[in-house]
Amino acid sequence: MTFMTPPIDILLQAFFDTKVQRAKPERRQRLGDVDARLRQYLETEIPSRLCSDCQALIVAERQFDPHNVVARLFDAGVLLAALPGFLAPHRLAPDSAARRTQFEVVRGLGRMLVNDELVDVDDYEAFEAAISRVVQRPPYRGRRRW
Repeated sequence: MTFMTPPIDILLQAFFDTKVQRAKPERRQRLGDVDARLRQYLETEIPSRLCSDCQALIVAERQFDPHNVVARLFDAGVLLAALPGFLAPHRLAPDSAARRTQFEVVRGLGRMLVNDELVDVDDYEAFEAAISRVVQRPPYRGRRRW
């Protein structure tokens, strides 16, 4: 039996709606920006990573409604696999508070997907490993002496 999860669009809406309801105005703005940037990333970057049949489906679907095609067609597995790429250096927000929100959203979405049993624990562990590689800091070399 194949288990279908809700489409990315519904998952993102549920995640951001609960976060926005509890947030202060400036955080609401940052969450809205991250939501918009994440959706744009999914639409522009993810199709090229999918199989040729999926790409053909995206092209056909865009003829009917060109907006949020990836978010409408694909599910939690695709979202989880795509999230680490959203933290690539060129995708990070320039403002430190916005960057922090972006990292929180990516980790929160991953936790939501595994907690709601929409992805396998093994896939989540691979996600965590990918996130760890993205956010690695340079090794501590002790106090600098001038």
